[in-house]
Amino acid sequence: MLKKCLPLLCALALTLSGCADSRRIETASVIENVSVHQSQGQLFYTFYLLRDSDRPNAVTVPAASFEEARSLAEEQYVPHLSLAKLELLLLHRDVSPAVMKRDIDYISTQASFSPVAHVALCDQKTLSRLRRDPDAQELIERQIDLLRRDRPEVRTSYLAVLNGYAQGGQFSVPLITDDRELRVSSERIVP
Repeated sequence: MLKKCLPLLCALALTLSGCADSRRIETASVIENVSVHQSQGQLFYTFYLLRDSDRPNAVTVPAASFEEARSLAEEQYVPHLSLAKLELLLLHRDVSPAVMKRDIDYISTQASFSPVAHVALCDQKTLSRLRRDPDAQELIERQIDLLRRDRPEVRTSYLAVLNGYAQGGQFSVPLITDDRELRVSSERIVP
């Protein structure tokens, strides 16, 4: 009886392909944070991918806005890019007046973004450290959490910054600087 069923079971096993049509989530396409800086008059958005090594993996895209950078990154650099795990948006303090409101407005329309992800200004040394130190993002987030606990009026999330712009008054956001170690303070934003 077993000899008669064995060919049937083998044929059945070969026809059942399992998860052939399933989608495999690649860690290489999951973005943890994005930084924005300017060089020679051009804006650059750097997408930091979920790491699986000792060194952060980053893709830098020249673009005029977050929306354009996301589109270019998805088309040319990071197929199947996912911003669902985006935890941090770091804006170089020199570009923040030009891009923060516009980019936060765009981010607020995207249902896949976490409304509690951190937003902060930073200096060039912080951006350099983020590129070479795999623990920098975690340190920055910890510093922002401490600042939020000590100074609850500082707006640290996308939603809080969006509300700050909507209310029209001045508000403060975290400022991360790197002078041998990461430090957090706040900087006033005047819409």
